[in-house]
Amino acid sequence: MWLLPPKSNANAKVLPRWLLCVGLGIAGWGTQLALPPVSGWFLAFIGIVPLWWQCQVLSPLWAAIAGLCWGLGFYGSSLVWVWDLHPLTWIGIAPVPSWLISRGIWLFLSGWGAVLSGSWAFLMARYGVRQSAPWQLLWGVTLWCALEALWSYSPLWWISLSLTQSPTGLLQLGRLAGPTTITAVVMTVNGLVTLSLRRHTWAKQWLVVTLLGAIALNAVLGVSVTADQGEPLRVGLIQGNIPTREKLTPEGIRRAWQDYPRGYRQLVALGVDAVLTPEGALPILWQPHQVNPITSAVREAGVPLWLGTFMETLGGHHQVLLTLDGQGEIYSRYNKVNLVLLGEYIPDWLAGVVQRLSTLRSRLLPGNPDQVFTTPWGKAVVLICFESAFSHRSRWQLVHGGQFILSVANNDPYRRQLMTQHHGHDVLRAVEGDRWLVRSTNTGLSAVIAPTGETVWLSNADEFVIHAATILRRQTQTLYTRYGDWLLPLLLGMLSLSVLRQRVSH
Repeated sequence: MWLLPPKSNANAKVLPRWLLCVGLGIAGWGTQLALPPVSGWFLAFIGIVPLWWQCQVLSPLWAAIAGLCWGLGFYGSSLVWVWDLHPLTWIGIAPVPSWLISRGIWLFLSGWGAVLSGSWAFLMARYGVRQSAPWQLLWGVTLWCALEALWSYSPLWWISLSLTQSPTGLLQLGRLAGPTTITAVVMTVNGLVTLSLRRHTWAKQWLVVTLLGAIALNAVLGVSVTADQGEPLRVGLIQGNIPTREKLTPEGIRRAWQDYPRGYRQLVALGVDAVLTPEGALPILWQPHQVNPITSAVREAGVPLWLGTFMETLGGHHQVLLTLDGQGEIYSRYNKVNLVLLGEYIPDWLAGVVQRLSTLRSRLLPGNPDQVFTTPWGKAVVLICFESAFSHRSRWQLVHGGQFILSVANNDPYRRQLMTQHHGHDVLRAVEGDRWLVRSTNTGLSAVIAPTGETVWLSNADEFVIHAATILRRQTQTLYTRYGDWLLPLLLGMLSLSVLRQRVSH
């Protein structure tokens, strides 16, 4: 269907185009299978071909509509875990409004992603396809990479094309220029496939060269990593498995006071140097210098604890990861920077509506982006839940001395689809930074990830789990850590030359 030429503008001819858009939505859904948990990474290399083809035969407006439909298929199917927010009765929202809210959030998030693909398709149809085939390829790759970079600084970012290559696929390429490297390769292959189908002989040859070159480079980068270099640190982690809908109740808080000290003592008996707990393990405001079951356990054992909890400041609350030293006192603190829209903060323009539906009144404040998290063993990178999707969040901390990565999350009440996507993000962050990563979640999937991207250990979901592992503190720097996303400015510079060349020729 997507190979058909464009129709005329007659109203009677519009219906086939809508059927074509449905087909593009199905193509987007198929591309989503490249993401975890299916992880059919090779599907990403052909998934955008139908949309790229149509950009060459449709008007810019219809191309934008086609891009929106593709995006709704891709982002909509990859974000269905948002439905699991329902029921929100635990924060005082009735079942019917809860169902509408969960579907509304899903539609909003899917639409935001679809705007990216729709914008790309519009710009390609308006400008890109006017170029000769090699320059068209450059336009397609650069535009998508630039839009992803722009979207990654929005509060709604989650899915990048780079995630299609994690935890398997060409994820080692992220060492070069972060997610942009992987996205650029995926888009280059899609563009070359499209141009090959349009009988550009050179494109077929370059398609083979690009694929084989990317696979070979990925293998070389992976083999070149010496993951066993660094100073050892034995870390224990606890997967508390206290469902969110119970977590804030008196029974849930009682379980937290009971289960986390118990897991901590068991890990101390295994000889760990420190223990890591999930995001919001203790879902109440932490009171410094207060004696409680957790501080009592820490003082008794003298082993530092990284505790996920909340702290109050002027104007609101912060979600934090604390380092408690051997005396149970706060050694360091990290305030979560990237908060979840509607889940952890409510924009002022929505506050009135939400407060009519819910009894929830608390408001979290974002932390300072320029935080350095110190530990008794040096600096560490901290990623709290949603922050795993933001490569620039981990890179900043790596540049400022982070020697290992601590990732903490809740992941409840979401299905395994979300758990595996979150794990995929952490694999990318470990590879980009060449760091060991330990992730502790409330309900799964907790993991230990090597700098090579290998998942050394992975927990089962929905179980109380403790695990001890030896990681290495490293001070290496990848090309991405040292120079950041240098590839996007290079692509934009080449694109500028394309525009200048075209103007001069006219």
